[in-house]
Amino acid sequence: MATSSKLAKIIKIRAISAIWIIPIVTAIVGIWIIYAHFADRGISFTLLAKDANGIIAGKTVIKNRSVDVGIVDEVTLSDDYKQVVIKGRIYNDMAPLLKNDSIFWVVKPEIGRDGVTGLGTILSGVYIELVAGNDTHSFQHKPFVLSDNPPLSEPSIQGLRLNLESEQNGVIPRGASIMFHGYRVGNVETSEFDIESRKMKYQIFITKPYDVLVTQNVRFWKEGGINLTLSSQGANLDVPSLDVLMSGGISFDLPEGSKLGAPAEQNAVYKLYEDKKAIQDSQYTEYKEFLIMISDSISGLTEGVPVEYHGIRLGTVSKVPFYTAEMLEKSSILNKRVPILIRIEPDRLSELVDEKIDIAALIMKEQENGLRASLKTSNMFTGAMYIDLDFYPDLKNKYDSKMAKQFGYDTIEATSTGIAQIQSKVMQLLDNFNNLPINNTVSQLNQSLASSQHLMDSLNRVMASKEMQNMPKDLQKTLRSLNETMKELQPGSELNNQMKESLQKVQQMMDELTPLLNTLNDKSNALIFSAPSKKDQEPQAKGKK
Repeated sequence: MATSSKLAKIIKIRAISAIWIIPIVTAIVGIWIIYAHFADRGISFTLLAKDANGIIAGKTVIKNRSVDVGIVDEVTLSDDYKQVVIKGRIYNDMAPLLKNDSIFWVVKPEIGRDGVTGLGTILSGVYIELVAGNDTHSFQHKPFVLSDNPPLSEPSIQGLRLNLESEQNGVIPRGASIMFHGYRVGNVETSEFDIESRKMKYQIFITKPYDVLVTQNVRFWKEGGINLTLSSQGANLDVPSLDVLMSGGISFDLPEGSKLGAPAEQNAVYKLYEDKKAIQDSQYTEYKEFLIMISDSISGLTEGVPVEYHGIRLGTVSKVPFYTAEMLEKSSILNKRVPILIRIEPDRLSELVDEKIDIAALIMKEQENGLRASLKTSNMFTGAMYIDLDFYPDLKNKYDSKMAKQFGYDTIEATSTGIAQIQSKVMQLLDNFNNLPINNTVSQLNQSLASSQHLMDSLNRVMASKEMQNMPKDLQKTLRSLNETMKELQPGSELNNQMKESLQKVQQMMDELTPLLNTLNDKSNALIFSAPSKKDQEPQAKGKK
């Protein structure tokens, strides 16, 4: 019987050595530390700035309401070396502050319209202030712009932003007040000059709930400075608040007679007018242009002054003076008459009467009945003038229909009146005085006085003769009276001296009035304000021109 034997297989079990536990734990701890380090660093972001004045990497902190919320990690230049790139991070627990529309600016000592700010940074150094935005989308890691000035309106504040455009001189600074009836409802956020359009452009912000005051029909105008108005009702002095007086401001309101209109839209564009008076004129967009040929001096007549009829405003002076190429081709610019362009605005009458009146056609028709345009003084203190329409009975049926249209414009005939008419009459009076033969009159008077002296001597001889005693008493009495009268006219007598003195005064008055009227002709308000001095002509040396 055969037997078999089997060999047993021996399997060795290799156990991990305990020595490897320490490096494994160390690696796990190291990985955790690295993860915790980068996880605690927060969210990184990028700022773009013009310069890095006072900003130091690793030291400059980022704050919100004076609480540290982040830090600046790196400060360097951009690839094109034109701006500064600042790398920063927001701590994890402050991450909700970082939104796509968040605002950053540098806080430093500054003296402004609100007083002295940022004094705490003198010792601690500048820091970056962060204001959270309102955007609800996830953070897109786009670079932010680091501003040098704090925002005038935080993103969390609700309101209405508008754009204003102005062609007027003068700049309203950033931070100026936006007012409604003198109450501040907003401010000017940006102020810049657009080179292409040659206009000043402003962005303004009106806070809620005052944004409902702005509609499509409101008008904006500049405030600032002391406004003195002189009218027939007296003087009106308007002094704004000290804040507006120093830095200027903008007001808005509806023109009188305008409807409220629809609410304004965000970022709508409005025109900025020069003053409150200009907004009233802005609503008259329909007009008819007329040409007026003025023969008087237009000194004191400016664009924008009214055209009136018995104190009722019918239009506005559009251009002073008004020349076209056709005018200069047909006549010299030194013509006896100066062309003025005016606008007749029929909508001004709609405020007075309900039915629509074709005032332009009525003006052309009534010229046959003596309707004429003339220059009149609206203010003696300033010499300001305006165009007045009125009827002159002596000009009735003297209208030349051939002059109804000149150079393509309907024409209103003009006549002289007011100061110009007074000056003309006085000058005519002086010319009549100058034409009087005063010197001949004085010579003839002297001859008459000499003849009266001979007559008086003859009367004295008659009175002393014996024949005088034989004359009737009535005749003697008459001769004695005539003798006394002749004594008063003889040279050296009081009456004779008074007559000569009176004639000399008349001549002196004529000499003195002539330069006065010449001055009034150059400046109509010279009786109140001194006229500009004129230099005397210096004699030239012989042979020089």
